[in-house]
Amino acid sequence: MKKRQIASSMFQSIFLACAFTSAYADKGINQEGVFASTQAEVTDDLGEEYKKLLRIVESKKAAVQTIDGSLNIADRPGMGPKESEVILVEFGDFQCPFCKRHLTGTAQVIHQRLILKKQLRYVFLDYPMEAKHPFAIKAAIAARCAEEQGKYWEMRNTLFNNQKALHELFLVEHAKNAGMDDIEFNDCLQSGRYVSAIREDQIVGKILGIKGTPTFFLGINKGDKIQMVRKIQGAQSYEVFEREINQAIELAKSYREELVKTNLPSY
Repeated sequence: MKKRQIASSMFQSIFLACAFTSAYADKGINQEGVFASTQAEVTDDLGEEYKKLLRIVESKKAAVQTIDGSLNIADRPGMGPKESEVILVEFGDFQCPFCKRHLTGTAQVIHQRLILKKQLRYVFLDYPMEAKHPFAIKAAIAARCAEEQGKYWEMRNTLFNNQKALHELFLVEHAKNAGMDDIEFNDCLQSGRYVSAIREDQIVGKILGIKGTPTFFLGINKGDKIQMVRKIQGAQSYEVFEREINQAIELAKSYREELVKTNLPSY
């Protein structure tokens, strides 16, 4: 609301300045007169507000980037139809507040409007930023252990919604509350067998230039891989994801049509 008021004030100021100029143009007031200094002050103020608005616009543009290359998603947890033409991959950190914001906001709408309607598959890769979030790596292991008992997504939601209770002491209790065998879960947690897989995700994320979480890669389904087309940074609105996903779906359709044409027999 405040940004709208600033923008509105800018355009009102410009309009008033122009109207003032027209009204007094015939009275001989020139740029060396009193009006010139008033106009300069207004221009300075507008300049600062314009710069602020420009920075906001540029940051929004930077949030979505065109990208090329393939991304391996084999054996990563996912929801939605495996045959979906388009796949959205999230690199996330269980202790990251912005990841939680995405989960409790935009991700819910994506699930209702796209995943449940079989228009999208959603895959999660781990990118614990341990320097800032010391409990994130163990939480990621806990989610993988929950997957062994078919409770990955339940555990994922629990971890994000209990970010102040991610210490190892709480994880077994979270598993028990989710209906898991707590002894089996704890054995998995202590084994460390998923550490290398999570480290692999981190390496891939660094190669892809991830600076923060959540970061998303939207791509065309190629089985165990996606052909990446967009990189989306941060907990963006549903409208941003919807626009990019719809464009990716159209792109996937055009790719499929071209493939059909090239495989048609010639007569």
